[in-house]
Amino acid sequence: MEQKYSNKTVSIICHSLLALLVLPLLIFYKKEETLLIINGHYSNWLDTFMYHITRLPELAYVLFLLALGLFTQKRFFLAVVIAMAICGLTIILNKYLIFADAPRPLRYLNDHHIPFHHVPGIQHHSNGSFPSGHTMSAFCALALAAFISKNKGMQFFFFLLAFVSGYSRVYVAQHYLIDVYAGSIIGFAIAIITFVIFESKFITPYWQQPVFKI
Repeated sequence: MEQKYSNKTVSIICHSLLALLVLPLLIFYKKEETLLIINGHYSNWLDTFMYHITRLPELAYVLFLLALGLFTQKRFFLAVVIAMAICGLTIILNKYLIFADAPRPLRYLNDHHIPFHHVPGIQHHSNGSFPSGHTMSAFCALALAAFISKNKGMQFFFFLLAFVSGYSRVYVAQHYLIDVYAGSIIGFAIAIITFVIFESKFITPYWQQPVFKI
């Protein structure tokens, strides 16, 4: 009988709790209100930390995941490639076609002359706010890394890193909370659907062999 490669329970619970806990904020508060609340709670050390986290490009997550995938089973490496390709295509379609004109927080803040905390070194954009492509990429890549990992502690760590990546986008006033929320759900959905398909369908000995043997 095939032994399951990873336990996805920790990752699924963490992502589900996050989605449920954030949802009331989206229902009962305007997106501008949650933006100012998160952006308004700042400190010097948070500025430094969030600056480096939020400036991690999507490519960094992809390269990390591909490197990790090279030392796992062939079916999971292929799942990684397919999932990240779908994620990248989804980001491009949303950013440049479907929601190309979705205004970012900077436009609202400037139009209404609302003061906000500007993290030094952050260059704000004006369009393509929904959903957050950076968050989508982080949640997709790090969820896949969590699925591959056999260690429950690492699964929680990858979730935490994805959460901080999403939070940083609101903290630096680059996205609204709804943008990050949508990006996290889409990214996680792409990851788990793709992974489960390859885990359940590609079960021959060939696909369960490692790409590279250590």
